[in-house]
Parts: sequence; C-alpha cells; structure tokens
Amino acid sequence: MSFQRIVRSLWPTRAFAQTEVTLEDEVALYRHRAAVALREERYNDALVFLAKALRLNPYDLSARMAVAETYHHHLHEPTKALLTYEKVIAAAGYDDSNPYCSSAREGIRELSTLMDEPAFDLTEPTEADGAVDEGGTPEIATG
Repeated sequence: MSFQRIVRSLWPTRAFAQTEVTLEDEVALYRHRAAVALREERYNDALVFLAKALRLNPYDLSARMAVAETYHHHLHEPTKALLTYEKVIAAAGYDDSNPYCSSAREGIRELSTLMDEPAFDLTEPTEADGAVDEGGTPEIATG
C-alpha cells in the first residue's frame, strides 16, 4: 500500500479536494464579518468589511443599506448617510416596492427632519428679549 493511499484512508477525501469559493460566498463572508463587528460596536471595522463586499458586488443592497444605517444611527454622520441612502435608492431602481428602497427613503425623511431643526436658536434678539444693542462697548459679565 502506498503512502498516499494510507493518508487518504485516514483523512476524508473532501479534505484533499480543492473547494472553490464563489463570489457569493465571499460576499456573504464579508457581510457576516460586518454583522459581527456591528454587534461588537466596532463600526469602522464593519464599514471596512461592507466596503469589501460592495467592491465585489456593487449592487448588494443589503450591504449598502447596512453602510447607510451605520453612518446614520451609529456614527452620526448625516451627510454620508444621506449620500448612501441615495445610492441604495438608485441601485434599487427607484422602485418603492423594493423594501430597501422604501427603507432608504424613510432614512432620508428621518435625516431631513433632523437637519431642519437647528441645533441652537439663530434668530436675532429683539427688544422684547431685553437684548438690544445700543452701541458702545460691550459689557463683560463678571461673576
């Protein structure tokens, strides 16, 4: 009996067979790694894995939506989230029956309401507020 036959009898034949990894398998692997990173709150790492998945399949709506939601809900970067939501809608063919398209539109609506509200009051003070500029030098409050 040859050495190869002995080794093959001890190891399953599938261990010697070359397994071919498909594009979908690789995309699924990156999506899985991104999901693990998101659960562990490693948001930048998740974005790296999602970018790798999108490099392999630019029309992967699941991965692109995960990028938008990460920017929106976890990293609080509304501009990047808005741009990514728009990419999701375009990749979905502007089809509102597509769940990713409708979710992206909802994300845009949510961001729009957040962006419409100023972080602080930008109105000019009025006489009623008691803060009228009467000229002269500004007073420095001491306390």
